[in-house]
Amino acid sequence: MTKLKYIKFFLLAAMTLILSVSGVTYAQTSGTTTIPVSAVAPWPVFQRIDALTFSSRVGLSTVWGDYWERSEEPNDISYVGNTQELTNTANGNYAVYNSINLGSGVEALMLRIALASGTNTVEVRLNSSSGTLVGTCTINSTGSVTTYRTVPCPVDSNLAKGIQNLVIRFTGTNSQMRFNWFAFWAKDTTQKIDDIQKKSDNEAINKPAPVSKISGTSVRTKSMLPASSETLAKSYGLWSPGKTWECPKWIHDTYWVKGEDGKVYPTWHPPVDFNPETNSYCTYGHDHGDDPRGSEAFSIGGMPAFGYVNEQQAVNDPANPRHEDHFGHKVLVANNWTMYNANNSSLTTKCDVVIKLHMGTHSPDALTNTAHEILLSGKCDGQQAFNLKRFALFGTPGSFKEAEESQCNLPVTSGILPTPSNQPTGNVHRAIPTSDCYRRGTTAQQVSAVATRTREFWLTSLVGGDFYFTITNPARFYDPSSATKIGRTVDNCYIQGHPLYNTLLCQETRGAGSKVSWDDPRSPFRGTVQSSSHFSALSFDNSQSSVVYTDAYGRNARTSPTPGGINLKQIVPTQGFSFKVDGQASIFATTDYSASGTNGVRAPN
Repeated sequence: MTKLKYIKFFLLAAMTLILSVSGVTYAQTSGTTTIPVSAVAPWPVFQRIDALTFSSRVGLSTVWGDYWERSEEPNDISYVGNTQELTNTANGNYAVYNSINLGSGVEALMLRIALASGTNTVEVRLNSSSGTLVGTCTINSTGSVTTYRTVPCPVDSNLAKGIQNLVIRFTGTNSQMRFNWFAFWAKDTTQKIDDIQKKSDNEAINKPAPVSKISGTSVRTKSMLPASSETLAKSYGLWSPGKTWECPKWIHDTYWVKGEDGKVYPTWHPPVDFNPETNSYCTYGHDHGDDPRGSEAFSIGGMPAFGYVNEQQAVNDPANPRHEDHFGHKVLVANNWTMYNANNSSLTTKCDVVIKLHMGTHSPDALTNTAHEILLSGKCDGQQAFNLKRFALFGTPGSFKEAEESQCNLPVTSGILPTPSNQPTGNVHRAIPTSDCYRRGTTAQQVSAVATRTREFWLTSLVGGDFYFTITNPARFYDPSSATKIGRTVDNCYIQGHPLYNTLLCQETRGAGSKVSWDDPRSPFRGTVQSSSHFSALSFDNSQSSVVYTDAYGRNARTSPTPGGINLKQIVPTQGFSFKVDGQASIFATTDYSASGTNGVRAPN
């Protein structure tokens, strides 16, 4: 490259970077062929800054916080130890935090504080203790220095934007207040795409599935769409963007795979991508769990065909179709799980498994339908591979049960007709939050049990064992007074006296600034946090053939397909085996697929 060409190239690259980072203009460069490591993310991104990461401070001192203050990890993704905080927070003392990216404007800072009595006042300024004032707030007592609250401090979004040096100045006289961290939501900030795919507990016994790097890969193009001559499954092409910062529909539709019936199906995609039309990152607003390519057994099942079992059910029994929405298809990858022989526990093996299950936590569907599509593939060392497709059954159609908690746990009839109407009763259940359960017991019991009363817990049988699936932050709860039979979990954050009101998640919700709707990325109830999910066994009988055919529910196995619905191809071992796994060794690593609110994933999800 000549010197003149190099200078032109450098200037073009620099201009593109400046325009992208500013959050004001998105330049389109014709030479963008690979996804950049960093770019603007135009959706609201959550950022939390530890109080002790100041660039400088005046008058403030450091103190150990309360041992039980765990607010840096509200979803318990990773363990947080005892933290240090700032105190002597009065009389004009302040801390400066340099180069904070406020994007295109911040409505409020959230301050994590503890104040034994009285009140205190705070100023937020730019650059210096006498710099531009962008916000003020009064902090009320939390009750003690070991009782913390996340409180909003409104700021002027016309001033609190761009990359700024923030000054948090304590102008009251109550010097005993403790300051742990501050946080905010900001659009149009620069993010690293490989860091915002998901967040997992990397210390778990079973390691999380790896994140496949997206940076450096080819930008999606319309040439990747299926040809017009292809036959499309009903599940293909259902998604469209619902927010201005979400990816164009055509990019989403470039993620497809051929099913065994020759039709085009949607498949797994990352939650965040790169939009060549704006030269910025874009989000799909929903996640599909782990990347199946991260499985050591990926070659067995390949990319999953979302909706394949639904399609076969509809073709074989057109009077009783079952079609599940796109959002609910979730993948779990288990690599190198140690399992023991059910007949001799001293004999162990390593197993790799990929599970694709449909289980949305935002709609009324799960209140009544027990049939949910599951794809299962994998292999244990020394054994033959398996690849299964069917509906998993989670109890009785038309009903479910309340959250599994001592004051609740009651059966509920949804009042919604199942689809299909002839789906069988099977296996165990779905436990879903209800408006009544939240209010059971004394006030103290309601508060102490609110976390378990918010979880969704699903249980079904899985090749000789059980499969458990737990979501800790669902977007819905059952509300019989609603026309749709569901309420939105985040709405409870604004009802004083509701057991959720004072939870950390709701405190952060109210601290976001303007009121947060159920489908806003700022709502913590996104259906993204999987915790304590696991399977307990892999067991197969001997089979005369490695290929058998069943109906959509895995029944009536035959060695060849037959008219009338026995056409789902199943790959099974001819030599049977039975392995189990117990306790902590059977649990997937806790994972938040919204990456702690940084990738734009929201309900519906």
